[in-house]
Amino acid sequence: MKLEYWYGVMKATSELAARKEFGDDRTIIVRPTYMIGPADKTNRFIHWPIRLSKGGEILVPGKPDDRVQYADVRDIAEWMIRLIEEKQTGTFNAAGPQTLETIQEFAAAAGKTFDVPTSFVQIDDYEFLETQKISYLVPWIMPVGNNKYTAGIDNKKAVDAGLNFRDLKTTIKDTYDWWYSDALTDEQRNKYELDPQTVLSREKEILNSWAEYSK
Repeated sequence: MKLEYWYGVMKATSELAARKEFGDDRTIIVRPTYMIGPADKTNRFIHWPIRLSKGGEILVPGKPDDRVQYADVRDIAEWMIRLIEEKQTGTFNAAGPQTLETIQEFAAAAGKTFDVPTSFVQIDDYEFLETQKISYLVPWIMPVGNNKYTAGIDNKKAVDAGLNFRDLKTTIKDTYDWWYSDALTDEQRNKYELDPQTVLSREKEILNSWAEYSK
């Protein structure tokens, strides 16, 4: 039998293994959304702290009412410890923020992190975004195909079990401070910041193309 090892398969398999070994009454299953915060080695979210700190005209992908979900990894970790300490069990969707948030609302809140003049340009045309190779800019994921409901996870059970979320500005600022700390080398930072393929590097070009495209 051929085994598959992509994330979803491994996650589901590990859940089944835990239940089989310990039983439902002794098992905690946590299903997290996209996690952000300091020490994230994926660099999926670092675009926002870097870009927001510079101010100016900032690209925001997606339709204004596209939903986003995310959680600071520290909030998830602290909550999981509390679940264990309180001897809670069950299956929980660890998705934040606590209430519904759109990409437009995310940008507005995130834009208050740094004391710099900022304006946002919403690019709401999926076809244009695809031509620019922008299918995601976490926490935004283009809601089409298999990702249509990526940001539609019900977190009520987790919130009722004590999951709470720190302020977005705190997460962004802490992530920014970590990125420019001694925890990383200049080589690590440059590998991302100088990569010509990132939205960070291509933003001005994309915005210019959008201005022409949307005339």
